[in-house]
Amino acid sequence: MPIYQKLEALKAAYFDENDFEQVVDKILDGALSQYHLRLARYEQELHLFEEKFGQDSDTFYQHFQNGQLGDEMDFFEWAGLYKLRQDILQKIQRLELAL
Repeated sequence: MPIYQKLEALKAAYFDENDFEQVVDKILDGALSQYHLRLARYEQELHLFEEKFGQDSDTFYQHFQNGQLGDEMDFFEWAGLYKLRQDILQKIQRLELAL
């Protein structure tokens, strides 16, 4: 069953709109908590790269995107973590707006 049909079935099971909203808010809160945990882990790992190479991740990523750095494996890992963090930040923002 597609997710939208599942949501419709869940909504139909609740006679009170407020009850359904509370259920959805709990689901959103859970997802938000998971994303905050991931964000903290990514931030820790990014901080290690920042200390190792002596620059913040935003500056690094600009230089990396402009081809101003070498082809070290660390740089590719750092760039991947940076993109993951940016994606998580966007997801967190969308979830916070939904609450």
